[in-house]
Amino acid sequence: MIDICTVVFEPELPVLRLQARSIELHCQNLQPHNIFVIVNDQDACRVDPAWYGSLADRVQVVYRSQFGNQWSDNGWVSQQALKMLGSALSNNHWCMIVDAKTIFVRELAITDLLVNGRAAVGSMPIYPVFEASRDITNQLFAIDLPAQLGPGGVPFFVEPHMVQSMIAYIESRTGQTFADYFQQQGRLTEFVLYSGWVWHCDQTFDQRYDPHSRIVPVNLCHSEVSQADRKLTAMQAPDVVTVSIHRHAWSQLTDQQQQQYNDLLTDRGIQ
Repeated sequence: MIDICTVVFEPELPVLRLQARSIELHCQNLQPHNIFVIVNDQDACRVDPAWYGSLADRVQVVYRSQFGNQWSDNGWVSQQALKMLGSALSNNHWCMIVDAKTIFVRELAITDLLVNGRAAVGSMPIYPVFEASRDITNQLFAIDLPAQLGPGGVPFFVEPHMVQSMIAYIESRTGQTFADYFQQQGRLTEFVLYSGWVWHCDQTFDQRYDPHSRIVPVNLCHSEVSQADRKLTAMQAPDVVTVSIHRHAWSQLTDQQQQQYNDLLTDRGIQ
């Protein structure tokens, strides 16, 4: 019922191997039919499905060249477009989008993620930094988006057929490929855009998404290093589903903080 989609580029391959191990350990009960690994890099960047162990036969490695030849030098922008394009490859009912650095730290069951068939992610306010993205989305879909789907970043749950219809709508309306349109917007973000499409179609999130989130991620981005001790402690909580540390944050952590994170992964059998 749930496929997995991740986007990676070459410097992230070591952490992708950890993610692969965590998926094999903790996502078996989700019975993913496909694990899409979208490579946001040159075709020489090699991902080995064997990293996924017993789930290796589910892995589909897809290079960005499959979606076009014009890619932004800003990897943050191209990565977001590829998350949407990658999840649109799925024919499953749900696709769970993650970053390459997203590590699953406890065993998951379908009931952890879905309530009566709806993804249990809730919704959240749109923070001021994403107001430009909301403005672009509102204009594109002729809506007034009141919030965005949770849980805030990844893991993010989409219905692939909705992503497919959104891409078709945007390409028809703009006369551009989805990749070209998205990358030219500059401050558009993928999850606000998808939230806007769901709102455009339903005028509510509750038809497809449960209003209460069961998804607990703890992510440490490069601008949050001052919060590292608090975040590292939070990662230990038993209800946390995924953890991640941005590579630029990792390089700023103390040896002790890095060891604390490594100890967590070792404790969960990931390394």
